[in-house]
Amino acid sequence: MIIGGLLKSSLVEYPGKISAVIFTVGCNFRCHYCHNPELVNPELTPPEK
Repeated sequence: MIIGGLLKSSLVEYPGKISAVIFTVGCNFRCHYCHNPELVNPELTPPEK
């Protein structure tokens, strides 16, 4: 599993609750409204250092 991003705290995903969010790379849904299209193709995601 390739981790493309991390939000330590978010109030958006679960209204009224605080959550942590992990973005993974390589989704196969290809939604036209995706707000993280750079995470769809693993080859385009630079490795973390």
